[in-house]
Amino acid sequence: MTPKAIKNFFILFLLFIIFFSFSTDLAMTKKGGFFSDESTYFAMMQSLAFDGDLQYTRADIIRIREYFYVGPMGLFLKKGKDGRLFYAKSFIYPLAAAPFFRLAGNHGILLFNGLMIFAVLLMGFLLLQQYHDPGKSFAFTLIYIFASITFIYIWWITADLFNFFVNFTALFFFFYKFKKPSWNVLSGVFFALAVFSKPNNLLHIGLLFLLLLFQNKWKKFLILALAFLLVLAALFYFNYSQTGSLNYQGGERRSFYGEFPFERPDFAFAGGHQMSTDTYWTRFYISPTIVVLNLFYYVFGRFTGMFIYFFPAFFLLLLIFFQKKYPEDYFLLGGIVLAILFYVLLMPDNYFGGGGSLGNRYFLNIFPLFFFLGYRGRIFKFLLLPVFAAVFFLAPVYMDSMYHSAFPRFPGVQFPVKCFPAEKTQFATLPSNTNPRAFNKKIGNQYTLFFLNDNYNPIEGDTFWTYADKELELFLLAPKPVKDFIVQLKNTPLDNQVSFQIDHKKKTVFIKAESVRVITFSKIPGLRVDRRYIYHIKIRSARSFCPYFSAKTATMDRRLLGVQTHIKLTY
Repeated sequence: MTPKAIKNFFILFLLFIIFFSFSTDLAMTKKGGFFSDESTYFAMMQSLAFDGDLQYTRADIIRIREYFYVGPMGLFLKKGKDGRLFYAKSFIYPLAAAPFFRLAGNHGILLFNGLMIFAVLLMGFLLLQQYHDPGKSFAFTLIYIFASITFIYIWWITADLFNFFVNFTALFFFFYKFKKPSWNVLSGVFFALAVFSKPNNLLHIGLLFLLLLFQNKWKKFLILALAFLLVLAALFYFNYSQTGSLNYQGGERRSFYGEFPFERPDFAFAGGHQMSTDTYWTRFYISPTIVVLNLFYYVFGRFTGMFIYFFPAFFLLLLIFFQKKYPEDYFLLGGIVLAILFYVLLMPDNYFGGGGSLGNRYFLNIFPLFFFLGYRGRIFKFLLLPVFAAVFFLAPVYMDSMYHSAFPRFPGVQFPVKCFPAEKTQFATLPSNTNPRAFNKKIGNQYTLFFLNDNYNPIEGDTFWTYADKELELFLLAPKPVKDFIVQLKNTPLDNQVSFQIDHKKKTVFIKAESVRVITFSKIPGLRVDRRYIYHIKIRSARSFCPYFSAKTATMDRRLLGVQTHIKLTY
């Protein structure tokens, strides 16, 4: 590709972002509501844009509903020492986006998010072309962004895309060879923004500062460290001047759903759900088995795996072992390891960002490190492999990114992604739980069910019917190790064959029309999580039956039935 063609692309892409932003109604596409943690970030953004502060007031909730008529779906607030209410999240992304929002409303949010993607593409290309052919550099940067789910976060009013941007920008100014080295100081500024937004970013950033010492670049180290500390101090001072606290998550914190303080006289702060990390270590549980499983799920998990949602990162990780390496590559690799271990070890039950996440949104903090890993000795062979992987795994997500952002469980319940292992360790936070009918369904006092897909009919007491001839997957959470699973299978008026699997054990049985079969499973260890045990179950009926079309009975029951299941446990 010629330099002129590359230049034309960036011009056209910039125009596309502008026209896309101003011709898209963000609130309408989201049906007036929010995804994940968007409520608090948007609330902070409008408060900074119009009031210039982080204080929550009645004017804020009125403005929020004016822009998004459904209103907040989760608002994180904290009470200051003087009784005033403030937002309880990092303000750096809302602060950066606030001028765009003030100028263009919701269109400004899309514009800001789009410009961040544009800037990353440009910086990635400029960095690589210092060492490689411009055409290959451009193609690689394009594939790096668009063969992952990164660009889909343009729709999200959360800090995830911003965290990706500031980390990438900091690394660019750190490694790029400017004619005037003073430009490198900006890396210290963006490192500070990254740390203030996500404090755990300090792990990989600290290693890069050690790289400067390893290279005996003391002057650069001191200058960048000074810029980093000054900017970080300024951000903490702003937070202190606004809220009276250095920690934006400190103090009495509560989350609000449906009823928000000051919206009506009877809605008070005390009515929120208390949020606290005081008991974190008493609730914390991890084991060697969970660590190993989480590392495996982090790469190959059905709902969170890097292999599925960020294949370019997996590709670059493999590539580094087959190319020339430089000292900075070992430090970047160390930063990647530390960053991943932080999430896997300290957040073992939610290393990816919770049920509202599409893929692993926390991985966007780490993703930039992979681009810079081995960038000087980059090999451009097999460049289309990430493209093929993206098409194979994520074609539905690309075609309807807004829908899959609103319903992030669907990539994991459809072929081919459903062929990957479901993350047992994340059972309480998986995107499948965004379906309220699927989450935390207690069966008597015996156990709890977490359905992983939608192939079931509503629970009836302690039994449930599978949906048609589709395979149903679920997690069963038991309070202690299960000695025996006694499974009763009730058939429809059709002869049927049913397969039932618990973890590694599977049985297939023939059941006559309107008959019942009982099968038993024993000696299945399950996975211990804290003091509970989780088991992965699959059920499939070979036949489908709809009572509505039965000639024998007159009924309005239009359900598509497979097999009715009743599970009894003995301990």
